[in-house]
Amino acid sequence: MADMFDNGDALRIQDLMARYAWLLDMGDMDGLMALFDESAVFQDTSGVEYRGKEAVRRYFTGLTTSPAFRGRQHHIDAFVLEPTADGYSARSYWTVTKWRASDGVKMVEVVGRAFDRFRATADGWRIVERRVYHWRDADCPWHPGGTAV
Repeated sequence: MADMFDNGDALRIQDLMARYAWLLDMGDMDGLMALFDESAVFQDTSGVEYRGKEAVRRYFTGLTTSPAFRGRQHHIDAFVLEPTADGYSARSYWTVTKWRASDGVKMVEVVGRAFDRFRATADGWRIVERRVYHWRDADCPWHPGGTAV
């Protein structure tokens, strides 16, 4: 695992995901889509899969054009990166916060976990797969006394 730190891959992928959060929260579809591989797969928290960059774009465009989306901040943390045969995979937590100016309410809208896969391209690292899940007490990955996968 030292190689991903020595060669800078870990930092480049962390930067990719930081850009993902910023571009998503700003509703910048061109910038956001530049981070995805042409064959990318995105799975939303309902379990619906969007295959291919254009399908992923349609999903995010629908999400970010909803009035309720504006002002959200996506935070990605506890990022665990693992080498794979063709790049890296990662597990992470995500949190969505919002501060509504209309009534001054500050809130955590939702929390979850994600599974991602990344591949190096001629243009840099790209997201090949992103699957997001809610993190609830009833269905989070829980392995009391066992081994987490």
